[in-house]
Amino acid sequence: MIKIGIIGTSEGNGHPYSFSAIFNGYNQTAMKESGWINIYNYLENEPKENFGIPNARITHVWSQDPQEIIKISQASNVPNLCKNYEEMLDKVDAVIIARDDWRSHYPIAKTFLQADKFVFIDKPLSLNDVECNYFENFIQSGKLMSFSSLHFATELDDLRAKIQHFGKIKLIRGITPKNWETYGIHLLDGISGVLKFSPTQITKNICSHESFYINTKEGFLIQIDCLGFMQYPMLQLEFFSEENYYKANCLNAFSSFKRMLTYFVQMIEGKTDIPTNLHTLKQMKILQKGMNA
Repeated sequence: MIKIGIIGTSEGNGHPYSFSAIFNGYNQTAMKESGWINIYNYLENEPKENFGIPNARITHVWSQDPQEIIKISQASNVPNLCKNYEEMLDKVDAVIIARDDWRSHYPIAKTFLQADKFVFIDKPLSLNDVECNYFENFIQSGKLMSFSSLHFATELDDLRAKIQHFGKIKLIRGITPKNWETYGIHLLDGISGVLKFSPTQITKNICSHESFYINTKEGFLIQIDCLGFMQYPMLQLEFFSEENYYKANCLNAFSSFKRMLTYFVQMIEGKTDIPTNLHTLKQMKILQKGMNA
């Protein structure tokens, strides 16, 4: 059994709860009272047989907020509560850094990577070149991965299956809530899960929200709009070719999370494609250029 530790919390991000529940199952009462009613609702919609990933379990939890440690443990059936994340070093095979504030990633990940543990880092990996250069060696050696779950979104399966016959793509358009720094990666990873692209120029548009044009070597334009606060759920991608149109609002969090976490377990087992894993470094370059545009 692969023992995995779950680490950290960040504002507006319930991944420690949902990721752990996908591995371990969940306590209905504790999850409902956790404050993450959206997570509780979509977990309730899943049959019991959909929970669990073979040969892996979340066994340890730590957060910078001691109360969150207790809440995650109770809601997602994590048996071991840690006073600090270093306490996990001799007790787990791998860790998931479930924080989307990228500045926290390097010091935590380094602790485990240097101890030869496997590490998953929540998106975005890092917007710091020095840190990305450090992480690259560990991605190449199969010790580290970082993706947005949209890379694995079920809503894009039909398009993946027919992309070779979709026609010459002219435009890809994506819409997300929140901001470019933390949520732009969702759309970039969603696109790269369908087809690879090489950016040639990134332009920031002048408007009331964060909006970007990405010109590509392949000849199509990508438009990304980060709309800030939204009262309705939206993680939408549209693909336009000469002959076809495809739209997907990628909101099935459980399925995309489970696929991503299963892929992490496969990485631990040595079964993933390193060039695909390295693509996250290209995405970080795009995010950096957008931040500086």
